[in-house]
Amino acid sequence: MQNRFWVLLISAVMFSFTAPPARGEEIVRMAFPTGAVEFFKYEFGVIELALEHADGDFRLVIEEFPTMTQARISSMMLEGQVDVMFTGYSVERETKFLQVDFPMTRGLLGYRIFLTQADNLPTLEKVESLEQLKKFCIGTGSDWPDASIMEKNGFCVDRAPRDQLWAMLANKRFDLLSRAVHEGFREIDTIRQQHPDVVLSTSTVLAYPFDLFIYVNRNNERLHRILTQGLLRAYHTGDFMRHFLSNPDLRHALETLQAPNTHILRIENPDMSKKSRDIDPALWENIVQRKYDDDYGYEPRDQM
Repeated sequence: MQNRFWVLLISAVMFSFTAPPARGEEIVRMAFPTGAVEFFKYEFGVIELALEHADGDFRLVIEEFPTMTQARISSMMLEGQVDVMFTGYSVERETKFLQVDFPMTRGLLGYRIFLTQADNLPTLEKVESLEQLKKFCIGTGSDWPDASIMEKNGFCVDRAPRDQLWAMLANKRFDLLSRAVHEGFREIDTIRQQHPDVVLSTSTVLAYPFDLFIYVNRNNERLHRILTQGLLRAYHTGDFMRHFLSNPDLRHALETLQAPNTHILRIENPDMSKKSRDIDPALWENIVQRKYDDDYGYEPRDQM
C-alpha cells in the first residue's frame, strides 16, 4: 500500500511539471517507460496525426517513468491519471477500455519473423508448412497476447519476462524468438552485440490478425470520438499512409514480406472478438496485392 502511495505521488508530481496549455489548447496525457519513447516514434506519431486532424487544439504530452510496465500504465488509465495509451490487442483490453478501431501498423505487428541460434538457421530456412514450424519451440513474453494465439494453434510456446528472452534464446532455452518483422530488423544489431550467435531469419513468417491499438478510459467517449475522427481524416487526406510508408522499418518489413523467398504461413487469431474481426479491411495491409509506391488511395468506411 505504501509503495502504491509513492507511485501515485511521483505520478502526480511528474505531471505537474508539464508546461501549462496555451489558451484553448487541450493536453492529452500519456505515460511511458523512460528511454523507450524514441523506439516508438512511429506509434506516437499516429496519435499525434489523430489529434492534428481532429476538431480542436490538442497537444500530446508524454511523461516518462523508470520501470514503467504496461500493467501500471493500464492502472493509471483506469485511475484517470493518463488519457490515452497504446498496446497490443486483447479481448480484455478491448473490454476494459474504449478501443480506437484503427490498427496502428496496419496489421504488420501480426507478421512474425524469428530470431534463432545460427546452427538452427539451415533447418528453419527449409520450413514450408505449419507442421514443420511446430517442431520448434517459440519464446514469447509472459504476458504477450502472441503466446495465447500460438498456443491455441498448437505451437510449443515458452513464456518468460521480456527482459530475459534474448539471453534465454542465446542459451538455447527455446529454439526461436518471435518478433514482428519491423521489430526484428530494428533490434537485431543491438542484440548481436551481446549475443553474437543470434541471427535473424526472414525466410519463414508466421502471420495472424493482430496489432497495436489506441485505448482510452471507458468514461472518456469524447476523446474516443476525437481520435476516431482524426484518424479517419488522416486516411482521407493520405497523411496516415504517408506516415506509414515513410517509416524505414515498416517499409523494409513490407519489402521483405513481398520477397519471393519469404514463406508466409497464416493462422487464425482465436482471441480476437467479432467486433475487431469486422474492422474495415481497408485498414489492414494487403501484403499480397499492395504495391509500395506513393498511391495513397485508401478509403476506409466512414466511422463517424
